[in-house]
Amino acid sequence: MKTMSGQEFCDRVVACVRHATPEEKADIRRELEGHMEDHAAVLTEAGYTGEEAEERAAAAMGSPEEIGVALNRAYPLGWLVLSRVSLIITVLLCATLLFTWPLLGNVLSGLQARVAPQTSSFASRGQYALEQEVDIRAEVGDNILRIYKVGLDPSADGETGSVGLFYCNYGKNLFGYATHGLDLKYQTSAVTQRDGHFFGSGGGNSGAYYAVVEQLPVSRSDETLAVIYDRYGEYVRIEVPLPWEDAS
Repeated sequence: MKTMSGQEFCDRVVACVRHATPEEKADIRRELEGHMEDHAAVLTEAGYTGEEAEERAAAAMGSPEEIGVALNRAYPLGWLVLSRVSLIITVLLCATLLFTWPLLGNVLSGLQARVAPQTSSFASRGQYALEQEVDIRAEVGDNILRIYKVGLDPSADGETGSVGLFYCNYGKNLFGYATHGLDLKYQTSAVTQRDGHFFGSGGGNSGAYYAVVEQLPVSRSDETLAVIYDRYGEYVRIEVPLPWEDAS
């Protein structure tokens, strides 16, 4: 889809308002530019470049021809032009806000996963004898996989144990969507299985997905737990250290 700059958007709107005076067209242009600048400023703070923010702000306004035709109908009532411009733009912006409101929640949950993952009710804190906070991240498809906690329950003889792995994934793009379930594979000296073979749970909204996989068997010789993503021609392997050194 061809992108459109803010200036091009305003030119196309004003070109449809055939009966307005040059002064009135200038007022219309200033009103449009003000709304787009405010929208672009929010997008810039979210990480978009100036050009991307301008193009997205213009796209969010809707069809310039539809806005121009609607404004043109307001003439010859020239003294009402500015109020009608504000009304039309406000309606369009409100409609855009209602459409994009769910994205705001996604952005917030995506930010939380990036900064401080919060263990939730569907990935409750395990009662592990040994727990270690970690921050291991890797690109997996269009997502970032973040492992943020590992738990270990050694057996009575200390030679074997079971592991719980807590992780989340979120979109690379802050406005992107998180994949619900990455179908990861786990590997130790005792097992090579996918997550569906172990007790676990997961959930979240479209901004971030949280999961816990528990009861992964390990032996004392396992210094790490391998987490593997091997799908769609992409292979990623992450070695997660196990907290054996904390065992008495």
